[in-house]
Amino acid sequence: MRAHVMLLAAGACAAGVLEAFAGEPRRTIDMSRAFDAGALGTATGDIAITSTPPDPPPLVEREQWVFDLRWDRGQVWLLGVATMRLRAPQATPRAMGRFAVELFEGRALIERVRFDFPLLGAAEPDAALSLTSKLRTRIGVVFPATRRGTRLDLVDRATGRRWSLPWPPGGPSAADGGEP
Repeated sequence: MRAHVMLLAAGACAAGVLEAFAGEPRRTIDMSRAFDAGALGTATGDIAITSTPPDPPPLVEREQWVFDLRWDRGQVWLLGVATMRLRAPQATPRAMGRFAVELFEGRALIERVRFDFPLLGAAEPDAALSLTSKLRTRIGVVFPATRRGTRLDLVDRATGRRWSLPWPPGGPSAADGGEP
């Protein structure tokens, strides 16, 4: 008896729900604006086409280099390079960032590690009023220790500045504390 009452109550609720939807007015939704949203940016020229290649497939290495980098009032300094050995080979994690360490083999980009210096925001148009112009900060950037590659660069993607880093890392030029 109890199951019969529950079944009748469930049926009545379902009928009430269906009845509520049946009484709603039918109207179409204009999706043309949503589908054309991407075309709007193209028409106004908001999209910047760049020659920067996409991130390559990540390298998988057991050994890693740690680049000790300093941002000092608008200048970038390489303080040193240390070696780190992981328990198992690991793929390079992908992240977003204003800066990147890029490894090339000839003209081909074979690895990119993006990062941000702590407390450093995007490039500011008026450097005279910039708080970051007096900023001094430091970061360790982990990069796969590979035997591949012929050139290593540090790139400020906001300004387009590019510095050459010693290749292979860890040689005498990497420990002298000079500007990349």
